[in-house]
Amino acid sequence: MYLLLNTNTISHNLIQAFSWMLIHSLWQGLLLSVMSALVMFLTKKASAAVRYNLVLVLFLLFIGSCLFTFVWEWNRQPVTAEFGNAIGNRASQLLNLNADRIRNFANTCVGYFTVNAPMVVLLWFVFFLFRSVRMMRGLIFIHTAKHRQVSEPVGYWKNRVELLCEKLQLKRAIRLLESGYVKIPMVIGHLKPVILIPAGLLAGLPPEQVEAVLLHELAHIRRHDYFVNFLQTIAETVFFFNPGLLWISSLLRDERENCCDDIALAQTKNKRDFIQALISFKEHSLYGANYAVAFPGKKNQLLQRVSRILGNKNKTVSQGDKAFLISGVVILSAIIATATIAQIRQVNNPGNNKNYVYKQERHITPSAGVQPVAPVKSFDKPKHPKHRNIAVAQKPVAANENVIMANAEPRSPQEQLEADAKLAKQRAEKESQQVSADKTEYNRGQEQARRDQEHAKVDQDQARRDQEQAKRDQEQAMRDQAQAKLDQEQAERDQVQAKRDQEQARRDQAQVSKPQTEPIKSKVSIQN
Repeated sequence: MYLLLNTNTISHNLIQAFSWMLIHSLWQGLLLSVMSALVMFLTKKASAAVRYNLVLVLFLLFIGSCLFTFVWEWNRQPVTAEFGNAIGNRASQLLNLNADRIRNFANTCVGYFTVNAPMVVLLWFVFFLFRSVRMMRGLIFIHTAKHRQVSEPVGYWKNRVELLCEKLQLKRAIRLLESGYVKIPMVIGHLKPVILIPAGLLAGLPPEQVEAVLLHELAHIRRHDYFVNFLQTIAETVFFFNPGLLWISSLLRDERENCCDDIALAQTKNKRDFIQALISFKEHSLYGANYAVAFPGKKNQLLQRVSRILGNKNKTVSQGDKAFLISGVVILSAIIATATIAQIRQVNNPGNNKNYVYKQERHITPSAGVQPVAPVKSFDKPKHPKHRNIAVAQKPVAANENVIMANAEPRSPQEQLEADAKLAKQRAEKESQQVSADKTEYNRGQEQARRDQEHAKVDQDQARRDQEQAKRDQEQAMRDQAQAKLDQEQAERDQVQAKRDQEQARRDQAQVSKPQTEPIKSKVSIQN
């Protein structure tokens, strides 16, 4: 019986800790995404390797903070909360911006999520299953691509891969395979890496472009990108709901490709061939699945990489990312302000459910059923010895009464209402201006997205034409090769025929010389 109770307690604590880890990961992801935006802005002139390492540190910091939160919540004492009022009541009270009500609302939210932790984990688990199925499909695709429809390339490319490995100081054994199952070049495996090249591309592309592709993939192997990409996939599967983590992960993938581009360009020193290789694989990248570390990248990423290579200018933050980051800053500010106000009220009123107002001097306006109270001076002693910081006149006065501080002229209810209305109007105008600015920014982002889509469509059409041209060139090369083979066979037959003609000519010459010698012999015999 004791073992059963202990097991139930452990499982309950586990669910509570995991639920709060998921909740805390939201503000942690927002905070680290804001830090990532600052990194991208401050390092726009730095190398891609420096930017990648900084973003990777922030990504690992997110993982570490989530693990620390889970352990901290696991070892924390369980929190009990009383639900005297509903969440809707607390939310309506929060609009008054009273510090006590903010604290009560925060406590109510904490209690709500604590009690409903199993429901939070269950809802997360349902979506996690769908994401897990997607991840398992990717792993199955990788395993299948490594063994299905693969063949060894010619010895020339094996030797070139070994030479390129020496240039990049790679000491591991790396296999190069042609595959009829994949559509884009990719790296599979970490301990025993394999580079898969679509069948026919080694013969259909110029050698310079093929070497640029191989250098890019070998750079992924040298940097251990397959392991980091696998870690990103697991984190995105677990924290699929976290926009901050997903944005940091997308930055990490972009900077990873930029790092490998820099390594390949440092070896080839030919931007034209490398960009041409990117364009050659554009059609494959638009329709191929991205389950492994692949070469060309995604739709808009190609244009960004080409622009970066030509202009030597790093990407900072787009308009949509700016809107997301501004929203994150606003949400973080609200969370920090709420937590700070709640903590201040708890420190000022420890162990007391009623909040009392205490100042050097105060005047209390009389209300219905309440007798006026004389002013309380700073030297008056409170009647409650336990609360020595509270000055009380005859009886404690609750905080919800109308209290006016010393050295301030009392206002009539009409003036107070006018002042509140004026303040509310100013706030409404500020909010309206902010909404207009956000709408303008959103329209700009939509226009930029439309232009990017048009550019992508143009690039897609160009890639399709290039692919058709490459296909025609490949067919022409095959026909030329077949014609060359026929010409070689004809040359061999001509050589055999020439050899026969030569032998026939030799026999004819021997036959011609034979009748000339016979009359000479007969003449000699007659003279004798």
